[in-house]
Amino acid sequence: MGIKAIELFFVIGIYFFLFVISFFLRKKGKKILYSFIIIILISYAVFLTVRPNIQDAKYDKYTQMVEEHLEKKYPNASWETSFDKEELLTTAFGYQIKVKFADERTVLYVYKIENDKVIQAYVSYNENHLQNDGKYVERD
Repeated sequence: MGIKAIELFFVIGIYFFLFVISFFLRKKGKKILYSFIIIILISYAVFLTVRPNIQDAKYDKYTQMVEEHLEKKYPNASWETSFDKEELLTTAFGYQIKVKFADERTVLYVYKIENDKVIQAYVSYNENHLQNDGKYVERD
């Protein structure tokens, strides 16, 4: 889903409220209110088109920060970084970069950025994998 449901309900609720108010206004007041509604609609459309680009730029920046952190900490290792596009819409847990090391394919390491510092958020193990044998678990 491209738009969060709560955002959509919020915007629809504002429009409904403004239209109800418009019934109680005179002609000049209605024109001003309708102009305001159009401005809100255009602003929301711009927001919806710009936000994905901003989020992609943040992920590019954060991925680069995680790459630099991993290069410093594990210079001889190789890895793949990824992220889920759907998670871009839910930023409650911050931006998370997923890392799989080439020599440890059954473990998924998830990093996040807090205060411009790279932190290993959590480690996800495969079902058949022992919980304590992740080679790249950071215990800082």
